[in-house]
Amino acid sequence: MLNRFICALAMALGVGGSIHAQQGVIPTMGKEFWVGYMQNYGGGGNQHIDVFISSYVNTTGTISMPLLGFTQNFTVTANTVTTVNLPLTAIHTGSEVVDNKSFLIQTADTVAVYALNFEDATADAAAIYPTQSLGTEYRVHCYYGLSGFGTLNSEFLIVATQDGTQIEITPSSATLGGQPAGVPFIVNLDSAETFQVQAANSGDDLSGTTLVGTAVSGSCRPFAVFSGSVCTNVPIGCFACDHVYEQNLPSNVWGTKYFTVPWQGPNSYTYRVMANTNGTNYSVDGVAQPALNAGQFQEVNYATQARCIESTVPISVSQYIQGQDCSGGVGDPALLILNADEQKISNISFATVVSANISNQYIAVVVETASNNQVILDGAPVPAASFTPYTACSTNSWATLPLTQGSHSISCPTGLIGYVYGVGSNYETYAYSVGSFTPLPPLVVDSVFCGVDSTGTLTLSPPQPINNAWWSIYSNPTDTLYQGLNYTFTPPGSDVYVVTGSEFLSACEQQYFFSVEVDTPPLLTVTAAPRVVCAY
Repeated sequence: MLNRFICALAMALGVGGSIHAQQGVIPTMGKEFWVGYMQNYGGGGNQHIDVFISSYVNTTGTISMPLLGFTQNFTVTANTVTTVNLPLTAIHTGSEVVDNKSFLIQTADTVAVYALNFEDATADAAAIYPTQSLGTEYRVHCYYGLSGFGTLNSEFLIVATQDGTQIEITPSSATLGGQPAGVPFIVNLDSAETFQVQAANSGDDLSGTTLVGTAVSGSCRPFAVFSGSVCTNVPIGCFACDHVYEQNLPSNVWGTKYFTVPWQGPNSYTYRVMANTNGTNYSVDGVAQPALNAGQFQEVNYATQARCIESTVPISVSQYIQGQDCSGGVGDPALLILNADEQKISNISFATVVSANISNQYIAVVVETASNNQVILDGAPVPAASFTPYTACSTNSWATLPLTQGSHSISCPTGLIGYVYGVGSNYETYAYSVGSFTPLPPLVVDSVFCGVDSTGTLTLSPPQPINNAWWSIYSNPTDTLYQGLNYTFTPPGSDVYVVTGSEFLSACEQQYFFSVEVDTPPLLTVTAAPRVVCAY
């Protein structure tokens, strides 16, 4: 009798981190969002902070400040953007003080959210990512403060989503609270608490700063990070200053291919390429650039052409609207963190910003060239002739499409990258991404166990030690098969075996999946056929 052949594929999937961005998913839409507002200039008129909420279906929701008692209900009509005005007391000031000024948005159905921090002549907007898209490792994009002005500094803001969140911050420049550049320090936050950090000097830049959840914090305590500058010139010395504001993506989901799109109105733009690992090699339009080390960035000013930026390892790229006096008399600084080519989204609804000073609004769109006749904006096809192929990456094309003020929707079946922005001649701009999505990758196969023995016995063990380990099968997850790290058994048939436990320091739940396939070989019957053998 032939022995059975057993093959087990061990697929590690940490449950605590599986729904978060470090596992590869960056959905734009969700049912829960955390928002924080950094310090703005503070001297402009008509100051307000808002969130814009949209959905493909009718839904309802609540926005609250969990630690301050503010609550406001709202309704969303399908394909129409709802604007919620928020109390100005939620804007952060100062540096390195644990605060309580976060907003929590919760909805009955899936929505997209954008945030606006507005003052006359100093405003910017940001796409807000849902909780399941947040991570525990970031390297931030900011910009210099306004040199010579003591309070208009480079800044970033952390919003915690869970109690017991511990974050190690390594600032790229000295902080206003006295932390030296390059020296890590720890901040401990509970759910809904916030922590804003500003540079010590107005001419410094906190870009490249890392924010990493510690082992104590674990993978189940993601946090949101916003960054920019209170008010800045882009480039340095280019009149006038403007608030820049953006939500950062976790560094684990940075990509390797990005596309810039020239602004409509301003005659040039600034972009930055940032590295997360030493020896990062990248190219611009196929031309190799000097290598960057972790935290370093290359800034290019007065760019005029659409660029294709590629790297051998993940990078992050930001694009800025320059000051009006350096961009042909149109626009003012705004920060936009670009989405990688891997993060296209198939459809989304969005809204423009209402301002008397913003005379023109647009959406910049990047698609595959083969699909440039499949883009639908507000229900109408966009002419393929609107798109221009990238010189060095001709399989992708870009277009800039004008928008009217109000709600909009855009789609492309093969995916698109979209950036909404507005410019005016009176030192007013904003820019934000309409969102991104990276499909969940296949479960990682850590190891393969194959063997043949007389009993068909198999031993499964998690790739990392965990506390209180217990085993079940995927088809019946509540039935405990065994308690302990190492499970030795004779598989009755093919199934997925699951070990569940908790991380030692953080107590975050972890799970590992083992696909066990038992192959029963066919039974063979061999009989001798009559043969006639003739000698000689």
